[in-house]
Amino acid sequence: MDKKLLEDSLGIIDLPDDGLTVHFYDILFERYPQVKPMFTRDTRLQAAMLRTAVVSVVDHLDDEDWLTADLGALGRRHADLGVTEPMYAAVAECMIAAMAEIGGSRWTADMTAAWTEALTAVASLMLAGYPASEETSGAA
Repeated sequence: MDKKLLEDSLGIIDLPDDGLTVHFYDILFERYPQVKPMFTRDTRLQAAMLRTAVVSVVDHLDDEDWLTADLGALGRRHADLGVTEPMYAAVAECMIAAMAEIGGSRWTADMTAAWTEALTAVASLMLAGYPASEETSGAA
C-alpha cells in the first residue's frame, strides 16, 4: 500500500468536525437506506469514531500486528451488530465517493485506487475477525 499517498490524500479531505465521515454517512444512508436502522446512536458520534478509526489505520499501516488485532476485534463487534460482508463493499463505495466529492479537483484516480486497496484490506482483516460460524453473505 502507498502509505504516503493515503496520508497525503487524507490531509486533503480530512475536514474539521469530522466532515468527511459525516458526509460519508449522508451518502451511505442515501444510497443504502436499509442500513440506517442499524445505527442507533447519534451519527455525529459515530462519525467521530469512524474518523478516529480511519486515521488510526493509516497511522498503523506498517504495523501488521496492530492491524490484525485491532481490525479483527472491530470485525467481531461489527459481526455482533449484524454487519454482513456485502456491506463492506457499500461502505468502501460511499467512503470513496465522499472523499472524491470533498477532494474535488485535487482528488486523483491514484488516490481512488490507493483507498480502494486500503479499504479492501481493512474489510478483509475485519471479516477475518468474524466468528467462524458467522453468516456474512447477507445483502447490503
